[in-house]
Amino acid sequence: MIMPPWPKGGSANVFEASVAAHVALGRDVYVLLAPDQPANVARAEDRAYVAGLMTFPGALGTEVLHPPPAHSARLERWRHRLRGRRGTAIDYWAGTVAARPLPPVLEAMMLTRGVAAIHVHHCWNMKLALRLARGVRRRAGRWPLVVCETHDVQSSNMDVIEGSRWINRSFDVGALVAAENRMCGAADLLLHINREDELVFRERLPDLLHAHLPPTIAPSTEAALARLRGRPAPADGKLVYLATNNYWNIATASWLVEEVLPRAPQLRDRLRIYGDVREGLRRTRPELLAAHDDVFAGPVDHVADAYTDAIGILVPVLAGTGSSIKLLEGLCTGRPLIGTSGVVRGIAPTLVAAMPIGVHDAPGAFAGAALAIVERQGARCGSDAEVFDRHFSNAAYQSRFAEIIGALLR
Repeated sequence: MIMPPWPKGGSANVFEASVAAHVALGRDVYVLLAPDQPANVARAEDRAYVAGLMTFPGALGTEVLHPPPAHSARLERWRHRLRGRRGTAIDYWAGTVAARPLPPVLEAMMLTRGVAAIHVHHCWNMKLALRLARGVRRRAGRWPLVVCETHDVQSSNMDVIEGSRWINRSFDVGALVAAENRMCGAADLLLHINREDELVFRERLPDLLHAHLPPTIAPSTEAALARLRGRPAPADGKLVYLATNNYWNIATASWLVEEVLPRAPQLRDRLRIYGDVREGLRRTRPELLAAHDDVFAGPVDHVADAYTDAIGILVPVLAGTGSSIKLLEGLCTGRPLIGTSGVVRGIAPTLVAAMPIGVHDAPGAFAGAALAIVERQGARCGSDAEVFDRHFSNAAYQSRFAEIIGALLR
């Protein structure tokens, strides 16, 4: 299984869940962490730290691809840019990942063990997957099943778009779409966590095998959050928004403090924004962070630490593709949720209607719903997790995973 070395954030939940699902099918899993930003793990101690955070139960092992020294990685980025390629961030990441030497333990394993499947998370890892698949064919005379889990539409991802502009100032989104199609089109099966994303890829790549695999949260996270059900929040319980540092999370956190909070200033002591989205604000909106420093609580060691004292969980999504892991985390706790229409994108209306969530796009309505949660605190203790258990739990994920992957690997 090939994935970026991202131990936190939404994707990390799906990484852990997919390893567990393969293990549940009786498969041996070896995890290869492929750095999209080599300078971040150039030191051996950095690689060891990340590998330690992403050591998954049941996996045979976890190894980080050795990137070049930090200064070489920076030189490589500039060389890619100065060559004037009509490339994109996806092209750059794919080339960077695929060029790295394989760990000796993986080389030895491929010589002695059969490789049934190569499961890729995020399309830019497909170039490395094809390199591995060709190696399997040379040694075993057959092509393994190559699965690519898309996670979202990368060509619509603002972080990918901004990265592409840095590499190639004259790039256009059409080139990004073409790069994504080229990478995804080499897979035998594309897995999509969102119905709307699935429709996008089915239209682009109609001859490919596609499947919808609704996401879940990491098994360890599910266990921790489920323990919060029925536990009353303290008298000074908070309205919690938890977010990593990316383009739309920064925009959403800004929206909460600039648009929602002024409409209900009495919520200031109740609103807490956790996660390294704080660092994103420090970089892009330092004046906004300074004005609301008491609201931004910074990273937590585990998501359950943020939600333990929550009387309500905020899950607004202003834009983007994929699915919101924050929504699933909130549903798992059983606490009341408030979101925008973006957070339920691609989810059946009947399923949304069964969720303990209020959906409000207007800042005033969102603020009003937040006030209502504060005012009725104690009226419920948070046990409404039926939608999560039936549709988004690890048990549900593994059942659907077995239907799709298990059938192809028999």
